[in-house]
Amino acid sequence: MSSVPPPVGTGARTIAPAKLNATLLVGPVRPHDGRHDLTSVMQSLTLADDVALVPAPVGAPADDVDCPGVDGDNLALRALRDFRAATGWDAPPLTVRIVKRIPVAAGMAGGSTDAAAVLRLAAHLSGRGDAALLQELAAGLGADVPHGLEPGLALAAGAGERLERFDGDLPGAVVVVPADVGLSTPSVFREADALRPPRTADDLEAWRVRVLDALRAVGAHGATYPAELAVNDLGAAAVSLAPVVGAHLEALRHAGAAPALVCGSGPTTVGWFPDAEAAEAAAARLAADGVDALVALPTSGAPIEAVPA
Repeated sequence: MSSVPPPVGTGARTIAPAKLNATLLVGPVRPHDGRHDLTSVMQSLTLADDVALVPAPVGAPADDVDCPGVDGDNLALRALRDFRAATGWDAPPLTVRIVKRIPVAAGMAGGSTDAAAVLRLAAHLSGRGDAALLQELAAGLGADVPHGLEPGLALAAGAGERLERFDGDLPGAVVVVPADVGLSTPSVFREADALRPPRTADDLEAWRVRVLDALRAVGAHGATYPAELAVNDLGAAAVSLAPVVGAHLEALRHAGAAPALVCGSGPTTVGWFPDAEAAEAAAARLAADGVDALVALPTSGAPIEAVPA
């Protein structure tokens, strides 16, 4: 006999914050799945999508997604389907409603953080699915999805799915510069492998220790994250495939960013500034030079709210 699902009512909503890699180091390929081992510092930003899980229109035959400009069979909808299959949740059809603010295919985990938000919302509305199950489902959807289950600051290992989370956030503010070019993540990894061999497992571990010490200092004393650790091994590949990425990095440095780096596999770039005021001034200078830019702050948490009737 099927269980009676709790009433969804008008649904629930949350934010799905963009993810910034403050450090991204690429190691050897894992033989069991073809992914690279990574050491990465992941930080959520106030730049975020709005994600809601609400009842589908009357007569709808199945779950669907409402997100203008995004394919209807996207990662967020897969997250809902996977959650239903794993938990047996048989609520009537639902609509995943997404208001996009994170640039699409930007290297900021926009699709992944939306999928993580759907898992959080489904668990909230259904009363099913513990943390271990959500982690398992998230890892199955993609290496960036687990971080979005608990937005904030984390040190990632594996392909990004093994996380050590930290209280607090990295200090400062960032200026985000999107690029109107397409870069697929697999192509960037291939180019990175062609430009230089991946780091060894020993090198990744040595960096992990350095990064861990820095993150502990940030959490305990509010220390600044060291600029020398702000390294992205995919940055050169992104610049090689899309030279505008290099131009944006140079523009950010000229505007005072310290450091400037590529977001994930690109093509978005970000520049770090000591505070929001400095970041706003830099964004204004970039805009005056014809470079679109926006300011975001490091952030943690993503509360769930009822959708107003």
